[in-house]
Amino acid sequence: MSHYLLSPALLRNMQPANEEGLRYVVGRKFVDVKDSGTVYVEFDPNLNAYRAMDLYKKLAPGPVLYRNIDESTWSPARQTDIDNPLKRPNADNRAAEAAVPTRHPRITSMPAQLKAATSELLDTHFALLHPQMNHGERVMELRSYNLSPLQHVRLRDDLIAHPSALPEWVAQHKSRSLNADDPARYDALHQEIEPLLLPLRNGKLLLSHLGDHEDFSESVSREFLDGFLAKLGYLRNGSGCLYRTDIPGLFRADERTPFELYNDRRMLPRMHHKRGATSEKPISATVGLELVHEYAGHGRAEPDPEYLRYNNQKNQYPGKKPGESDNDSGKSDNEWSETSDVELDSERNYETIRHDQSFIFEYIIDTRNMEVVLREENILLNGSARDRGAWFPEDENEALISASRRGIPSERIWLLDSTRTRAAKVDDIAELTPYYDRSRIEDATHNGDRNQSVYDTLIDDAAAAGNPIVYLDKGKKWFANDIVWPE
Repeated sequence: MSHYLLSPALLRNMQPANEEGLRYVVGRKFVDVKDSGTVYVEFDPNLNAYRAMDLYKKLAPGPVLYRNIDESTWSPARQTDIDNPLKRPNADNRAAEAAVPTRHPRITSMPAQLKAATSELLDTHFALLHPQMNHGERVMELRSYNLSPLQHVRLRDDLIAHPSALPEWVAQHKSRSLNADDPARYDALHQEIEPLLLPLRNGKLLLSHLGDHEDFSESVSREFLDGFLAKLGYLRNGSGCLYRTDIPGLFRADERTPFELYNDRRMLPRMHHKRGATSEKPISATVGLELVHEYAGHGRAEPDPEYLRYNNQKNQYPGKKPGESDNDSGKSDNEWSETSDVELDSERNYETIRHDQSFIFEYIIDTRNMEVVLREENILLNGSARDRGAWFPEDENEALISASRRGIPSERIWLLDSTRTRAAKVDDIAELTPYYDRSRIEDATHNGDRNQSVYDTLIDDAAAAGNPIVYLDKGKKWFANDIVWPE
């Protein structure tokens, strides 16, 4: 690496690294190598990675570099990363585990070629091998072999070299894939797909980087696919969507105060959430804390004015601001009203009390053993669900919690402080706050006071009383799977 490092004089007018970890000068790309210095890089399409290069082209191409997760720096790849691009890093090598390319994941080296390989197999090679079959029958024949995407490429290349018959490894793989007692039956697919899931869930890998994967669930047999998804930890609900019950927690920005959630002993789903993806009524939440903080406007955004027309979450109809005319529409704007086991307030034309509220709260929801439908993972692994009417949020890295007809219990809801480094249960906060103080604090919030510091003090009180607190390291990007709940 030392041969490719640039002299300090060349760095004087160079811009800092952008969000992709790249620095630019006159269209050329440079990166900061951790604990080394800065190098000029070019993207190598054959390795699907950036490589250190000699700026003056006097040296051969240098080491492969991968972006360090959550950093603007890069690190050289290990030789095993290059020789076995789909092999997972050693569990005890955290530096190597972090050396995953943020914008050029290894599985995406050939998204167009993967799709082209499958098309070529069906339209050319299988047409020659099975001239009696129509296209649909050839699709079913290819699916029966339960090949992974990269195995499609391998088979295509083998048939180009030897077009008269399928290679022996294909029949062996099919036999293994059909043997429920063979522990290696899913290995090929697992090695390609499993490393994508957590980066995809956390927004470090975007669906757009994976090319067209809408046919993934159609490329293997349904029995094999269901077994593979079960191995990964997914279940399938009545809507045909994949869900998990092992997501520790999700984040949500919400205008409802912790006292309202405590008084009702629950968080009810909001209006404008379509059905179709979860077993019961969905509540949307966010996988990453940074994203939910953006939704909350970094503590400065005003809540949705439509939600502030409801004095509390049990109102079946919106109220009216002072001076507005009555609204006698017979339609409820609260979609939850038709399916709730909670008795709602059917009063109309009441005067709103929270229309001046000026900030949004940030919560962590304990989702252990709850049905959580993850947007990106369903689109990748279960793309046909949307064709069957399933609805997912438009925002990236959103998830849907399947709430019972009584909502999410308040004991699962934790309020984050304004620094987003601590969270306490809303139940503990409320129970330590006298009723008069609760009412006074909530009234001030509804009247427009930016009194977040008061709620921070309540979290301090909960901690001082010995109640459980979730601590989040400042500066770290927190995601759902990072949350460790206190005993």
